[in-house]
Amino acid sequence: MDINKNVYRWTKRDKLYYFIILIPFLVGFIGAAIILATISIYLTFFLILLYSIANIFQAGCCVGCPYRGRYCPALCGVFLANFLSAVFYKNRKYNEKFFKINASFAEIFVLLIFIYCAVFLFFVHIFYTVAFLTLAILHFILFFSILCPKCSYNETCPGGQTSCKIFKKRCEKYKIHKVN
Repeated sequence: MDINKNVYRWTKRDKLYYFIILIPFLVGFIGAAIILATISIYLTFFLILLYSIANIFQAGCCVGCPYRGRYCPALCGVFLANFLSAVFYKNRKYNEKFFKINASFAEIFVLLIFIYCAVFLFFVHIFYTVAFLTLAILHFILFFSILCPKCSYNETCPGGQTSCKIFKKRCEKYKIHKVN
């Protein structure tokens, strides 16, 4: 596959939307990290470790993605993954089994991040858990409805597939080609 051919080109407006959509996630994640640090700095270090591991597994998913090694509007700000993929898997080609294994572990770690934050924030105050989960849900809804339909990898990516089931008309509007 020629990764420069038939790929949706992210516009400046798309990048602005991504920045705006990322704000709820960043507020929730950074806020959780700060609150966790008031309990123990080790809780924050563990949160960062979980996030780093999620990025590493996501990097395996980025193999075959036309945006690998350059701008990619990644869910939950896991944008480091496409750069890690270009380094760790420089010469690797897309393999469905490898993709599915990495996607499964990436999803598990993202879920662990949200559960971890929700549980520990609950111990501080239920308000923090509600606020964190509200920000996360807002991020997911905005991301899946605005950015996923445009992505050239949405027929391969589990998040993109889910988005295209929910927002079928938007996905068809931006459909360019199948990536895999």
